[in-house]
Amino acid sequence: MKKIIYFILSCMLTAGLFACSEQNTNTGASDKKQLVFGASAMPYSTIFEQGIKPLLEKKGYTIETIMFSTLEVNNQSVDSGQVDFNLDQHTSYINVFNQEKNTHLYPLVHIPTLPAAFYSNKYNSFQQAPNGATVLIPNDPANTSRALRVLTDNQLITLKPNTNPILATPKDIANNPKQLKITPVDSVLIPRILAEVDFGFASGGIAYQSKLDPRKAVLREKVIPEMEMVVAINEKNKNTQWAKDIKAAYLSAEFQQFMRSYDQSHTWALPQNQ
Repeated sequence: MKKIIYFILSCMLTAGLFACSEQNTNTGASDKKQLVFGASAMPYSTIFEQGIKPLLEKKGYTIETIMFSTLEVNNQSVDSGQVDFNLDQHTSYINVFNQEKNTHLYPLVHIPTLPAAFYSNKYNSFQQAPNGATVLIPNDPANTSRALRVLTDNQLITLKPNTNPILATPKDIANNPKQLKITPVDSVLIPRILAEVDFGFASGGIAYQSKLDPRKAVLREKVIPEMEMVVAINEKNKNTQWAKDIKAAYLSAEFQQFMRSYDQSHTWALPQNQ
């Protein structure tokens, strides 16, 4: 009988220790103060380093920065837990990436965004160009539809009825009165070969990274919430204290003041809704 009682007590103690250990582990993940940031050469990393990182450091956080040359590897690192968060995408891109890669990225908070635009080395407007002008747009689904939406909003093309504007492709074009020759290509190539075509579409980040002359922007997008850049984390971390603190930093009055000082040219689009 004593052996049975001893066995039961031992099991209860072991289970209790395991539960405590698991609880401590989860608490540690939620309350940790050392974060890993997946950075890039995009301007959003600069904004984070100058405007957000100091606010987090005041709360006791230590930020380790790891540079990535591609967003896909950066995203996979966030999904696997090697990186806590990154910045270089909008909600529409995250949705497509999660679907195609079976990842669990989550848009934590919308952040200031550089609008995308069509650029040209030859013309000041689409109206100035002849019919049949060559137009390059990004070939990733989220930014393909983004470029087509800018053309649609400016009455340069119309899409077929019932087309989802977030998923539109050149196959969805119903009318193209200027007979624009629209070709999807890798987004990073567009600034490099802009001189060889009439128009090319570049996101704000790509334009910044490629040092495109802002004066060559002939048509800028109106940034909608789905195209606002976001802080991306693994969805399982959305209720952690560190995630809440990152979100609070971006929504803080201190950061709003930083952006007013930083954006002297008034080119950044601030989030519409949070």
